[in-house]
Amino acid sequence: MPLRVIFIVTVISQLIAAVGLVGYLSFRNGQKAVSDLASQLRRELSARIERELQGYFAIPHDINRLNADAFARGDLDVIGGTRGESQLYQQIVVSPTIAFVYCGSEQSGEFFGVLRSPDDGSVVVSYGNAANQYLRNYYRLDVSGNRTFLLWQADTPFDARTRPWYRQAAASERAIWTDIYIAFTTGLPNITAALPVYDRSGRRLLGVCATDVVLPEEFRSFLRNLEIGQNGQAFLIDRDGDLISTSTDEPLMIGNGEDAQPLPAHESSNELVRESAQYLLSQFGSFDSIRGAQQLDFKQSGQRQFLQVVPFRDRYGLDWLIVVVVPETDFMAQIHANNRNTLLLCLITAGVAIAIGILTARWITRPILKISQAADRLAKGDQVESISPSPVTELDTLASSFNRMTGQLKSSFDALRIAEENYRSIFENALEGIFQSSPEGEFISVNPAMAKIYGYDSPQEMIESITNIGEQLYVDPEKRAEFKSLFVNQDKVQGFEYRCYCKDGEIIWTQIDARAVRDSAGNILYYEGLVQDITQRKQREDELRKQLEELKIEIDHKKREEEVATLTASTYFQEVKQEMAEVNLDEFWS
Repeated sequence: MPLRVIFIVTVISQLIAAVGLVGYLSFRNGQKAVSDLASQLRRELSARIERELQGYFAIPHDINRLNADAFARGDLDVIGGTRGESQLYQQIVVSPTIAFVYCGSEQSGEFFGVLRSPDDGSVVVSYGNAANQYLRNYYRLDVSGNRTFLLWQADTPFDARTRPWYRQAAASERAIWTDIYIAFTTGLPNITAALPVYDRSGRRLLGVCATDVVLPEEFRSFLRNLEIGQNGQAFLIDRDGDLISTSTDEPLMIGNGEDAQPLPAHESSNELVRESAQYLLSQFGSFDSIRGAQQLDFKQSGQRQFLQVVPFRDRYGLDWLIVVVVPETDFMAQIHANNRNTLLLCLITAGVAIAIGILTARWITRPILKISQAADRLAKGDQVESISPSPVTELDTLASSFNRMTGQLKSSFDALRIAEENYRSIFENALEGIFQSSPEGEFISVNPAMAKIYGYDSPQEMIESITNIGEQLYVDPEKRAEFKSLFVNQDKVQGFEYRCYCKDGEIIWTQIDARAVRDSAGNILYYEGLVQDITQRKQREDELRKQLEELKIEIDHKKREEEVATLTASTYFQEVKQEMAEVNLDEFWS
């Protein structure tokens, strides 16, 4: 790969990696910051809703305690309906979340209370007792809480003791909350705080005082005014999963009148409320299983949603769930915009860096390229001109060194060329055979004298013809194995003699003086050495050997003749001979 490309790729890769890492870390930090912010926002909103609920639903019980005390003292005439409306009026005025304040008597079911008119919001006193046959009369109250004129009278008798709020409080013998129901006066879902009233002995039930809270209107306005991101929602559900209040505008009841039923949160028309409720059901199995505050997140339409659910309980029996859900996109919009700007800046930076990198690479690599090209020409043996100086100190030093090296190499090449010519002359004109052969049995090089010894017309012919020295050249193949075995423990072999075949099949004697050339690991790379034709010497040796044998035979024959002559000339031999002559052979054998 060209140095210029390596330089550019390296610089750009580092730049892109650095920018990408910074961008990634920035994005991840942004996400973490969003998660932290969403977590804080959910906690803050849940805490605000919880505080609002505590205040919202604590006031009715405080009012009930005041009215129960007044009822027990007689300041609040529940049975006769003659006095006490001014106290209830003040409670309605100072507590805008309260819809109806009233008490019922245990004596005959008498009723006395003050409510907000559902028509114009004016304050009205209502009572029913024996004086009006328990048909409740409704009077308008002035700004002082005094009755002014009769508005209307109910058509049917009313017995407070039959109402759910009365029965539940009397049966519990303590302050309670009723279930959510539809108020017959307003047609809206209500919840009632009820408190049984006893005489001063605490044994006899005098009646029940109660306060109505209209859920959707007052508390819903509070939820709507919460800043829950751009698209976040907050809603309140009971343990059955029915909506109690929500920051949306959808109706909280299904049906009309007495047949109206609370709307289940998982059937809400608002997608965020519906998906949040369904996610909670899938996570916990039922809303009743949620016992502590939970911070969760889930995907809706591919978008992450931050959710917090907090149980809300009080000592009077309320057990609801506060749910706050905020889409991640409400927080990520600015981060995504920053990411787009970062990406654009990264692209611009990368483009500028690439351009600068290319120009810088060209400026730096041009002298190096010249040196590289000059070195390539030098390796091919071409004439090389001196490299021009460079403004870069290191490259200028490199150019100067290259120029000096070129001069030294030229001198060395000239010397080597002379040495090579001398070596080639010796190699070509030597009277002895010179060879190089591989351990596998092939000739690497031979000189003309070597080829001539074996009867080949040229060295090339011999190299091409002999592919297995042990089989094609050696008369006795075991001598080739012996030759190779000698190099196991030594690097030189001298005076090794063997018989070999010539090109025409003639057998001659040769003598080799060779050495093994090894690599750094000690493995034999090849053999090289000198070969002499010793056939004539061998023949002379054979003739001398024969002459010596014949001379030895002749010497032995003469020696025996001399020994025989000496023996026959001895006195002992003559005496034996005389005795033998005198022996009668016939008598001897008989």
